Amino acid sequence: MGLTSLMDIVSIIVVYLLKSYASDPVLITPIAEQKIPMSKMDAAIKEGVPIYISSRELIFKEEQVAVLKEGELDPSVVQGHIIAPLFEKLEEETEKSKAIFEGRGEEWVGHVILIGDEALKFSTIVDVMYTAGRLEYSEYSFCIIQKG
Repeated sequence: MGLTSLMDIVSIIVVYLLKSYASDPVLITPIAEQKIPMSKMDAAIKEGVPIYISSRELIFKEEQVAVLKEGELDPSVVQGHIIAPLFEKLEEETEKSKAIFEGRGEEWVGHVILIGDEALKFSTIVDVMYTAGRLEYSEYSFCIIQKG
């Protein structure tokens, strides 16, 4: 092997390593008209199921599952703190995720990433967390924008 071939291989490995270490496994893209709260916290979000909540809609898997009015859920979709349309969609995702983890021989831990609007009512966040909790999601991360 010549020196040129070795330099090509080293260059490819360096580019691959830079790309893989520089990219974050969790990519959060705010939805339209969403103002993510600001905080001084500095912690990375670990991988999980993202749920977007703006002051007008609740989105799961890029699909609107509920409409909000001024940051509050329509009472017709909430029964005993369970948001029925979100529960159905999240249940499907949970079954798929558990099957993947079981196939790998790993223990499944339910993790939800809540990307909420700063104008949300606390009761809406409670309903979303309760709905996820009924499907064995026990870990939650709240998406924020770091100040300063």
